[in-house]
Order: sequence, then structure tokens, then C-alpha cells
Amino acid sequence: MVFKPFTHLARQSLGKTFTHGYAQSVVAATQSSYASTTTPFGPFGTHAASRFGKHGNSQLHQNFQHPSTHSGLNANHGQQPSSQGSANADGGLAAYYEAWQRQQHPNGKGREWKQFQFPLRIGWKAPSAVPENKGTEKDNARLPSDTLLERTGLERAYSTSAIEDIKKAEDVVAEAVAVTQVDAAIATEISALHAGPSMTTNQALLTGSNCVSTTSPAGSADTADAMTPMDSSSTSLPVSNDSDLASETSAWSDQVVYLRDTQRHAEIPALFELMFARGLRPSLEAYNALLNAAILLPTARHQVMAKLVGVYTSMRQHNQQPDGQFLDTILTQLSNRATDVRLKKAALDRKRVRFGSSAVNSRFLFPSDESEYAMLSEDDALPMAVQIFEQQMENGAGQLLSSEVYSKLVEACALYGRVDDMIRIYAHMEKYQKPIPPMFPAMVEAFARCGDLRSAVECYNEYRSMAIQDNLNKGTFADRVDHQVYAAVVKGYAMCGRHDGGDRFFTRIMVSLQNAAVPNQETIEDAQDRIVGHGLIQQRLDAAEYSVALRIAEKCTLTPTTRSRAMAHIACMAADGNEGDVARKAYQNIITESTELIPAATSLLALYIRQDQLEEARLFWELLHSSTPMDGAMINPITIYTTALIRSGSVDEATSLIRLAFDRMRSCAGSDAARESVKEEIDEALTVVGNSIRPQNITPSPSACMSLLWAMNENKGQISPISEHLLAHLGPEAVVRLGHADLCLLLQIEAELIAGGIHLQDVAHKDRFEHLLSLAFHRATYLDRQLSELVSKILAILPNVRPDLLQHWQNTRGLASSATLVDGSGSEAFPTPPAGYSEAFDPYETRVDHRGSNIIVDLLENMRGNHARNLDDALARFRNMRRIGRHPRYIVYARLLSAAAKESRTNLMYDILGIARQDMPMLLQNLAVRNGWSPILDAMIGACLAIGDRAAAAKFHQELLDIGSKPTANTFGLYITSLRESTRSSDEAAEALKIFRRAVSEGVQPTSFLYNALIGKLGKARRIDDCLFYFSQMRAEGVIPTSVTYGTVVNALCRVSDQVHAEELFNEMESMHNYQPRPAPYNGMMQFFLNTNRDSLKVLEYYNRMLSMNIQPTMHTYKLLIDTYATLQPVNLPAAEGVLDTIRASGGRPEAMHYASLVHAKGCALHDMAGARATFDAAMANPEVRPQACLYQSLFEAMVANHCVEDTEALLHHMAARRVNMTPYIANVLIKGWATAGDITKAQQWYRQIGREGREPSTYEVMTRGFLAAQMRESALEVVDEMLSRGYPTAVTNKVVDLLH
Repeated sequence: MVFKPFTHLARQSLGKTFTHGYAQSVVAATQSSYASTTTPFGPFGTHAASRFGKHGNSQLHQNFQHPSTHSGLNANHGQQPSSQGSANADGGLAAYYEAWQRQQHPNGKGREWKQFQFPLRIGWKAPSAVPENKGTEKDNARLPSDTLLERTGLERAYSTSAIEDIKKAEDVVAEAVAVTQVDAAIATEISALHAGPSMTTNQALLTGSNCVSTTSPAGSADTADAMTPMDSSSTSLPVSNDSDLASETSAWSDQVVYLRDTQRHAEIPALFELMFARGLRPSLEAYNALLNAAILLPTARHQVMAKLVGVYTSMRQHNQQPDGQFLDTILTQLSNRATDVRLKKAALDRKRVRFGSSAVNSRFLFPSDESEYAMLSEDDALPMAVQIFEQQMENGAGQLLSSEVYSKLVEACALYGRVDDMIRIYAHMEKYQKPIPPMFPAMVEAFARCGDLRSAVECYNEYRSMAIQDNLNKGTFADRVDHQVYAAVVKGYAMCGRHDGGDRFFTRIMVSLQNAAVPNQETIEDAQDRIVGHGLIQQRLDAAEYSVALRIAEKCTLTPTTRSRAMAHIACMAADGNEGDVARKAYQNIITESTELIPAATSLLALYIRQDQLEEARLFWELLHSSTPMDGAMINPITIYTTALIRSGSVDEATSLIRLAFDRMRSCAGSDAARESVKEEIDEALTVVGNSIRPQNITPSPSACMSLLWAMNENKGQISPISEHLLAHLGPEAVVRLGHADLCLLLQIEAELIAGGIHLQDVAHKDRFEHLLSLAFHRATYLDRQLSELVSKILAILPNVRPDLLQHWQNTRGLASSATLVDGSGSEAFPTPPAGYSEAFDPYETRVDHRGSNIIVDLLENMRGNHARNLDDALARFRNMRRIGRHPRYIVYARLLSAAAKESRTNLMYDILGIARQDMPMLLQNLAVRNGWSPILDAMIGACLAIGDRAAAAKFHQELLDIGSKPTANTFGLYITSLRESTRSSDEAAEALKIFRRAVSEGVQPTSFLYNALIGKLGKARRIDDCLFYFSQMRAEGVIPTSVTYGTVVNALCRVSDQVHAEELFNEMESMHNYQPRPAPYNGMMQFFLNTNRDSLKVLEYYNRMLSMNIQPTMHTYKLLIDTYATLQPVNLPAAEGVLDTIRASGGRPEAMHYASLVHAKGCALHDMAGARATFDAAMANPEVRPQACLYQSLFEAMVANHCVEDTEALLHHMAARRVNMTPYIANVLIKGWATAGDITKAQQWYRQIGREGREPSTYEVMTRGFLAAQMRESALEVVDEMLSRGYPTAVTNKVVDLLH
């Protein structure tokens, strides 16, 4: 309890505390929680934890004063008796205690306070905190029983208690039993002592050493508990004379030092206990060993500091003057802790600004960060260090400290702005030690920060004179930091508003370096980087002048690495300061491969989320998601991005993303401890995400609800308020559509909620539980033993349960115990069927209509007629079959799903799947049913991919894995071929490789279709090495390449202009024994020699080879033929026009692309604008030619080639009147035309009009060329930056990036 009116009594001077204070034992002083919660270390009473303890004299003596130790020291070392020194020792606390006693017992009938002493130990446990009005006298005197070794850091969930020092009362009865045991031990030990010291000192030492060395820390604690506690009437252990005492003390101290030297630090605290129990005073070396043990033994950092101060306090109370080693160690540790706290608080401040609430930035995103910040705010390691330093200076110990310790103290004081302390410490240092370089930059900045530029300059002059002296006498001023000092001085000038002075100083420094006798370019560059980056730029950022900092970074000459690092820092700070334009411009100047790119992207992500610009934020999220490991640093970006998606209404995307991301985070965690830490962070994030759904009046879909429920279940379990809210959104219709795993999870969650008594508050839970259970009965769902027992418990406590459910449960309970619950992770042990039940038996076989199934399959596979009409006929057959109580085979449902997807009839797809679930419910214990459902779910995945719903495909993919099956290789091929329409990633090759590797990891045997899809995507990305690798792997695995495979690889080789290998593979394809001639490979070779090598003879050669193989030319073949005649030398325009007659003669009709080729040839190759327009008009007048964008594009190209870009306006109106849509390629032509004409504004207008999603790499290329031609390099950089952010393959982007060089 805290008595506020008397708190000033605890603020005693340092000298009084250490010279006249209580005789505190090192046993309690070195304890982490004890020292931090109950011990006000005199002036250290301002410590964070000590502010919550009682500051009374009674408590100090009760816990720390050891009679034997005190009296022994007095008798042998000439100290004053405790009775004489008590008046001075309590520092006035006796009056405080008497006042408190009178307040507690105004009638004077209170219990008399008695002191009951126990042997104190170094190792200990959190003290019992029985309130004084409840505990007994022995309760109040009871000491804790654990050792220092067992003390670990605070768990994340209890970090708040470290601040508030919450004390937990222990059981009074248990304490009484413990006190009885201690009394028995006291009697035994006293008897042994009165029998006389039968052992020599060395024998006693050996016994004590063995006790420490051969037991565990727990064992040591138990041994110490059995030692003799002494009350106030006891005397110290018998000692023959001073020489014997000194000999025994030396032997014990040597043993402590030996334990330190042998790295047995865990045994040192217990050995100290034995020393104090025997009335011995440890040596300085022993105290150094104890201090070292306190540092090295595992515990939380903030607890280590309390231990160190406790050791120091005990040392002073036992009249041991610390030596230089002791002071160096403790002051170094405290200074380092103070610096760490400052840096951690700065990092948390950045996190609060970046990820906190957009409305109130003073709030952290997570409560744990708030608690950690509060704990760090209470840390006072630096005041402790300064007070210890001042105490030792009074004792004349200044010469004992090393220069490094002085430097660390000075740097810490400078960092905290304690300039007076810094000056005082530096003055002491000048008396005893020589200043060292690392302290000067911090001192200069500290003076400048408080506006004292004169002192900052004097500090620099001091350093300068020492550096000059070092130049004359090498080695006298080691580890110089010249450039850091220059940066600090320049920054100091700027902080004091003297920018001109800083610029002059900077110029003078650079001139002196350049005019040196032997100029060193590396030194000059390092100096400039350091002064600009850490001086000029950093000061502007600290002053929130982000645009000025960006101009400095752009104007000054910096090395590429330093420039990129500075730009990243500017981007981070500007984004945190809501300066989006500056941040984005700085971000564009960061080197792509730089590690600083990720923090900058994170800051911009948070900025755009705060500004509700979700589409801009999505770009940076995709970058982070694809290029960074999912570690703890990603927890904040994931959380704010998903909450932003939820606010925008994209709940399904948010919940699916967060489940996958958190699963990836857990898998990336290395050790078990790291995984548990990540789980706690994820739990906080899930709470924030779940709470973001509740107040937004958002109705999440069933899939979103299940994703979030699974995310909680896979982490640390359900979070009750969020689970209740999600369950409320799952109506009966939604529950019916759920799979087996989802149904079991819902049943488990609902049962756990009811077991907690929630049904008494909301009756809806009872109805929901009954519905889930009845649905499980209907599907014959088997439950695992744990869930079965939970359901039985709920049915027993739930009132008014439906009788049919109870009866059904009793009938099926025996079967339910043999099943296994799916955990949603994809790994499932399938239920064992009852005895005599064959897995090969299909319970639905008796209702299958085999003849009707064959008719439906024939209708769906009929290639003639209208496919939509065939599907309707098949559905009519299907409905008639079900009307009479029959249903088709499993494969028929799969064929119906595929047919519905081809017609883009999404509702029909889900209707068919729902009917399948009704006709043939999933029975996981039955192998035949699982095998039958595999093609249905596989077809559903393909159907979802066909309509572009990859999220739904992922859901059914997981359901297929849950039943122990996997998609077919062709389905994985569909994953790849549907990338263009269904993913935002532009690097389709990388995505295709991920899909292929996933297929292999799931045990799928690749087929030619899967290989063809993969090689096709790799070929488009010009990744020819990968194409050839997988082509070779395909053959090595025995998968026979088809003509499609050869054509794909040949096209890839043509894209990279590898004519030799392309022709070799083409010839190999034609010689295959199973070769099926196709026009595509021939078209590919013709196009290669048309556009790349431009050889008309080769084009015609492959055309003739095509005809010789009896391959009917396609419309694309004829287009290539027209381009060959019209554009390649020798130009033969009549032959090109004659191709149209060839098309008509073959039974076809010329299309718009053929006329487009003629228009392009006349307008661009021959520059015959009139002829091109005439051909265009003839095509538009032909009713058999449907107007298409390619026809207009060719005329636009002719106009631009003939410098008639102004005429494009009329043609645009004509195109709009014919309802022909604008394409990126037409926009490219217009951008190029207006840029060539010098009207860059018009070019920009068309660039913006096409929109970001409609832009192709060629669009970025033509716009970049336009900006560069107009001398607008900054705008060109923005265009290139946008292109790079879209994730195109390197081979595609390099062509545009090279334009900038």
C-alpha cells in the first residue's frame, strides 16, 4: 500500500542512504522483482517499480537486516552496534512508522510489531504480498523461496503488471504450514550450532561448496530454506578470532571467484547465501562475480538493472568500497540500458505515428505496445547511473573509472538532454582520464539542442585541438570520428537557425580535404556522405522540413548507396509526416535492390491507408507481400491493410489474406519461443481486425466469417466477442453450404460458448447448436472423441433440447467416438468405419441412374450444335432423373459444373454443387464417397478459375485437400492459364512457377498440359533458360511433348531471337512419330522471320512447308502473308492484295485484320496515305467485315507516320460512332503521334485516359520516350517507377529502364 502523505520521507540523500542506511542483505538486494517492488533504494526510490512499495522502517529492517551478519560485522570490524545506529539508520522513518501504527490502531490495541529473521538468499521468488490486516507476524516475515536463476522476463500478456506491480496474495493456510516447517528447521540448526564447531573452516567450505555445486538451482533454494533463521536475540556464528574469520572469508570468496571462472554463474547466488548465513563479508572479487552473474543469468533486461543496483546497495551497506572493475561494469550497464530505452521509445513513437489511429495518433495500434511504452517511460537507469557516479566522486573514486565509462555516461546524458550532468561528468573526466572521440558528436548535438551554439563550437574546438595533437603524435587520440563531429557541428548550426554558418563550415571542411597534400577520394566521399546525410538532411527531417531535405539529397553529390539510404529515410519520415508527394518522389530514387526499400514501402502503405487511398496502398502491399519474409515486423502492416480492406467493404479479401499471412508468419518463426511470441502478436492483430468488423455495420459473407474463425482457431483459439459476432452472421442457408471441416469447427465453437454459459444470455446459441448438430446428423458427419464428449456435455446441460436430436445422438454416439476432427490445416486422419463396414461400398450406388448418366454425358460432349442448348437439354434430363428419386454418377456433376462454367452461369454452378451435397452428402469415413467427390470438387475449382473467382477456387481447393485428395494436373494448368484475367500480378511467369511448385509439393504428377501452360508463361516473359529446363525435365520424367509443347518452346526461342535452336526444335517436331500437324508452330516461325529477321524467303518457305503437311492456313497465317508481301523486300503489293482472293477461294471471308495489314503497308511502308484511306473506306463499306480496333489502329499509325496526327480527332469520332472500344495500342499510337508533334500535354491526356490497369509495357515505353524527348526527365522517372511497381518481368522492364541511361 502507498501512503501518499509520507512519500517525501523516502527521498533521502544518496550519502545518508549508503553510509547510514539500513543493513540490507545482498540476498534480497539482488532479487529482480523484490528489489523492484519492495525496496526503495534511498535516492533510487524514484525507480519505476519502487514507487509502489511501502516506504516504512519496519519493512526495511524486517526484510533486509540480518542479525548475525550485522552483529558479526560490528564485533569484528569496529562498527557501531545496531542499537546505537538505529536512530540514524532509519532516516526519520521511525516517526513515520509510529504514525502509521497509530492510524491503524487508534485505541492502542494493535499487535506489537516483532522482527522475525530468516536467512536471506540471493535467489528468490516474487514475495508474498499478504495485506497487513490479514497476515500473521510470521506471514509478514516470510521470505520467498525461488532462486535468481528461475526468474525470467515478463510475458507479453503481463507486461502491464510490470508497470503497476500488482501483488498477488498467497494462501494463508499454505504459509502457516511453511512457517511450521521453518520452525522445525530452526530448532535443528540451533542444536547443531550449540554443539560446537566440529568442523574446520576448510571442511565447512567444502560442505558448502558441494551443496552448491551438486544441486540444481531449485535444490539450492531448498537447501537454503532449511538453514537456521535467527531472530533478534540470536548471535552470529561462533568465530574463534579475526585471523580465522579472514581465512574463512577468503576461502569462500575464492570459491565464488572459481565459480565465475568456470562459467557456473547460476551457483553464485546460493553460495552468497551461505556466506551471509555464516556472518562473512564477501570480498570485492566475490562481489564482482555476483555482479557478473546478475548480468549473465537469463532474465528480462529491466529486471537486470534492479539486480545490479541491489548488488551495489548491499555492497555499500557491508562497507565494501567498489573497485574500478565493479564501477565500470555497473555504470556501463546502466548507461547502455538508458541508451537502449531511448532508442526503443523512439522506435515505438514512430510505430505509433505510422500505424496508430488516423484520427488520434497518440494511440498505439496494439495494447502491448502501449504497455511497453509505459514501462520504458518509467525506466530510470540514467538517474541511477548519475547518482552512483556522484556518490563515488564524493569518495574520490574518479581515478577508478575508465575513459570508456565516462564516455558512455556523457553520451547517455547528451541523448537525454541532461546537459548539466553531462558537463559535470566531463569535468571529472578531465581530472582523471583523457577524453575519447566517441563522446564529442553527442556533446555537440546536446549543446546545440538546447540552443547553446557557443558551447557546441567550443566542444568542437576541444576535439580539433586533440586531433591536431594526434596528428603530431600518432596514437594519442585513437578511434577518431572526424566526420561524425563535422556532421554534428553542421547539424548544430542548423538547429540553432544558423544555416549559413553551417554551409560555410561544410564548404571549409570539403575544401580542406580536397586540398590535402595527398587527397583521398574515399575520405572525401565519406565525409560528404556523413555531413550531408547525418547533418544537413537529418536536421531538416527532425524539423519536419521534408521537401527541403529532399532538395538537399537531390542537389548534393552523394555515393549511390548513401543517396539511396537518404532517400529511403526521407520517404519514411515524410510519409509518417503525411507529406505524400515528397515521400513518393523520394521513394522513386531508392535503389530497387536496396534493403531500405521495404521500410519506405511500409511507411507509404501506412500513409495511403491513413488517407483512405486503398488502390495506392495496394501497390505497396503487393510489393511487401511478395518481397519480404513474414516475420514479426509485418504484423502492423498486415493489420492496418486488412482493416482498411474491411472498411472499404472487401471483407472476403481481408479475411482470406490475413489467414494466409498469419499462417506464413507462424511457419517463418524459428524456435518454439519465437513461435509463441508470434502467436501472441497475431492474437492482438486478430482482435483488432475482428473489432474493426463489429462497429462498421458490415455483414461479412460466410466465407469471410469462416476464414476469420479458422485464423483464430489456428493461432491460440477463439476470441469470444469476435466469434459470437461472426456466428451471428452465419444463417441456416449459409451453414448448409459449408464443408465438413467448417461444420465441425462451428459445432466446436458453439459448444464451447454454451459450455461457458452464453446460452443463458442469448437463446440464439441454443437454436444454432441444434441446427448444426442436426446438419451433422444429416450428413453422417463423424466427430472426434474430444468433440463428441463436448457435445454430450452440452446436451446434458442444455434445457429443452429437441427429443429427436437426443435420440439420434444416443444411437450414433458409439460411431462418433472413432472419427477425427478436421483442423482446417489440410492434415486430417480419416475416421475409422465401424466393424464389418467396407470402405469400397458406396451407400449412394443404389440410387444412381447409369443410363441417364450416359445420356447426359453424351449431350455435354456433343460438339455439334449450340453448347448452351446442349447444356439446357442435359439439365432437363438431370431434373427429371431427380424428380423420380434417382441421381447421376459423381462424374456427371463434374461435367455439369464444367459446362456451366463455359457458359459463365455462376449461379447454376453453385446450384449444381448444392444439389450434389444434398444427393450425396460427404462421408469422410467412406473411401468410395471421398473418391467420388474428388472429381466434383476438382471440377468446381476449374469452374471458379474459368469465371475468374480465384478466391472461391482456393476455398474448394482446401476442401479437396481436407478430404485427402488433390486437384488434377490439368486443374493446376488452368490455374496458370487463367493468370492473365484473374490476378493483379504482371509477372505471370513467377506466379506460374509458384503454382507448378505447389502442384509438385501436393504430389501431383505433371502432365503435358501443365508443362505447356508453364512453358508458355515462361516464354512470354522471355525466360528462355527456364523454358528449356522444364522442357528437358518434362522429357526426363517420361512426359511426351506434344506439338503444342514444341510450338511453345519454338515461340519462346523466337522471342529471344535464337534462330538456330528454334529451327532445330522445329525440325525435331516434324520428325516425331506421333506428330499431329498444327498451324501454330508454322505461324510462329513465319512471324519470327517477318518481324525479327525480316526474311521474306524464309516466311514463304515455312508457308509452303505448312501447305505440304496439308495444314489449312488460319486467318492469322493469311495476315502474316499479306505483311510479308507488303512490307518485306521486294515489296509486292498486288500479291498482298491477291491474298484476299486466296481467302475467298478457300471458302473463307477476309476479316478486318487482313484489311488492317493492307492499310498499314500502304500508309506506313509505302507512305501512300490516300491509298491507305481508300482501303480503310472499302473495308468499312463491306458488310461482311465487322469493324474492329485493329483496323482503326492501322489507320492511326498511317496518320502518325505521315505527320497527320491532327486528323486523328475525326477518326476518333468515327470509331466511337461504330462503338469500337479504345485499346492500349491505339492509345500508344496517339501518345507517340502527339509527342512527336511536340504537344506533350495531349500525349499525357491519352496516357491518363487509358488508366493504370489498361496500360501495357509498350504504353510505358512510348510515354517515357515522349517525356525524354520533351526534356521532362522527372516525369519519365515517374512513368518508369509505375511500370516497375507492377511487377513485370525484368526482361520486359529493362528495355524501358535503359532509355533513362
